[in-house]
Amino acid sequence: MEMEEMLEKAGENRDELIATEMLVTAKAAVRTYAVALTEAASPEVRDVLKRQLTQAINQHARIADYMMENGMYYAHDIKDQLKHDKKKVKTVKKLSKDKK
Repeated sequence: MEMEEMLEKAGENRDELIATEMLVTAKAAVRTYAVALTEAASPEVRDVLKRQLTQAINQHARIADYMMENGMYYAHDIKDQLKHDKKKVKTVKKLSKDKK
């Protein structure tokens, strides 16, 4: 595969790569706020953390919805998600072989 073809293919996957990274980051933010909330002693700090946790949960939902609507994420169908993931693994393997 020529470099130009590889770049074109990467461009097709760019949105999914970015969205996946955003989803992973959103999940980490939810966990972090939840842990911080359980450790907070001040009622004022807990209130702030609750609002931030809610915002993080809503952001995660928006990202996940976008990915599901665009065929990037199959949260409700594990078989389709596994098939999608296997396809991505094959693509990465092929790209890494072609690069050598």
